[in-house]
Amino acid sequence: MLDGLAILLSGVVTYLTRVLFLVTKKVRPPRRALRYLPLVGPAVLGAIAVPGLLAPRGEISIVETAPALIAAVAATLLWRWKREMAVGLLGGLLVWWAIVFALVQLGLRA
Repeated sequence: MLDGLAILLSGVVTYLTRVLFLVTKKVRPPRRALRYLPLVGPAVLGAIAVPGLLAPRGEISIVETAPALIAAVAATLLWRWKREMAVGLLGGLLVWWAIVFALVQLGLRA
């Protein structure tokens, strides 16, 4: 019960601190914070994505890590080349599936 209350209160406090800047124009973040706000999104995305790329099943090994890294590079190159996010994502998935299929056929991955 106490855990649920703590989660609820932290959610309310988090929501209020974020909505405060949208509701009123008088309260603005400091200039130093405004300068770094555009970097928050890429930093959070990196914090979420990098562990999944480097240790997809919770361990770092060539057989587990290589397909994800190669697929990420392929997706990035396709996205840069075609300038379409869907092409990059689908191409990266196809590369990942092909590598995993090859590893399963070779008996290196279950």
